[in-house]
Amino acid sequence: MNMKNLRALLLCLAMLINTAIHSVMAEDRVLCIGNSFTYVNDAPQLLTDIAASQGHTMKVVSSLEGGYTLKRHLIHDKTLNAISDGNFDYVFLQDQSQTPAYYGEAPRRCRLVARDAKELANRVRIYSCNATIWMEQTWAYEAYNYGSFGSWEQFDRMLHRGAKKMAHKAHARLSPIGEAFALCRLEHPEINLYEADCHHQSASGAYLKACVNYLLIYQQPFTSEASNCNLDAQQAATLRHVAERTVLKKK
Repeated sequence: MNMKNLRALLLCLAMLINTAIHSVMAEDRVLCIGNSFTYVNDAPQLLTDIAASQGHTMKVVSSLEGGYTLKRHLIHDKTLNAISDGNFDYVFLQDQSQTPAYYGEAPRRCRLVARDAKELANRVRIYSCNATIWMEQTWAYEAYNYGSFGSWEQFDRMLHRGAKKMAHKAHARLSPIGEAFALCRLEHPEINLYEADCHHQSASGAYLKACVNYLLIYQQPFTSEASNCNLDAQQAATLRHVAERTVLKKK
């Protein structure tokens, strides 16, 4: 082999090694836009910790303001600046806790809800054209007469219907967090997913949410090394299994 060919081979090998190193060290960039249904008990940090325990490097950027709707995020400087940072791989949009259910119940009267979701998703795509975007279906709760819907079942039904329609309008995917909560309430009532206000997520609820979103991103069951994030080990394992059944349809 002559020197010219040797140099070409070495250059090719260097490029392959550099690509491999970059692949190993690649950081998944995640954007979370929402409110207290994301920041209470710090679901973004739990998502990061779970991902790290499964061998993934993740950077999560968040814009989270108490009570905010997606409409308010559209005019919120912090949210707009976060979006414009760009190059996000995955994005989670979480609306005010009742708004998707109101839209599910009366889509014509609340049609601007879907418009706002679509506009926010489209703004994300301007700066992160390859991002996968999820609309979060959050959970029913007991407070305020089940969010004014009168029962767990009706609240869950309207949340699912509304969030699904919003995701469709925004050309996004659905994050079935509310379905995981409903399954956990049914089969594991000993696990309290709610804070004392019967509204916000407890540490266990935040962990379940993080597990659902982790599985949506990576589409692989948890390994035995999955972080418990300071929860009881058996309870954390149960919550991970609930998430797997919800997202991966694992038995």
